[in-house]
Formats: sequence, structure tokens, C-alpha cells
Amino acid sequence: MISLYWTVTTITTVGYGDISGTNNYERAFCSVVMIVGVFAFSYANGAFTSLLSNVDTHSIEIAAKNEILKKIDK
Repeated sequence: MISLYWTVTTITTVGYGDISGTNNYERAFCSVVMIVGVFAFSYANGAFTSLLSNVDTHSIEIAAKNEILKKIDK
């Protein structure tokens, strides 16, 4: 259990800190919380990136339509 706890702490980049699980139940609980935290953080980053990507695409579409309107106006 100690090896699994060390691996999860390392992979999730939570760090080791001064306070850590002292028995197997605490280590298992902390491991699960760290894994859930990494998934939540990854999902939030993905959603934010998708949002920014959609905003950028919308801006490009508006710029293209404005160029067409400028060509028509000439």
C-alpha cells in the first residue's frame, strides 16, 4: 500500500508534504482523492480549452464575413 500511495502521489504531482497517510486506510483514501482530483482538474482544463477554441473560431468566422462585406461594398 505504501508503494501504491507513493506512486499515486508522484504521478498526480500532489507532492509529499509534511502530512501524509499513516495507515493503509488513510493511504487508500488519499490515493482515491488524488486520482479523482486529477481527473476533475483535467476535465476543467479541457472544458476551458474547448471554450477558448470555440471563441477563437467564432472570431475567425466573423472576420471572414467582414472581409466578404468589404469586398461587396467596393
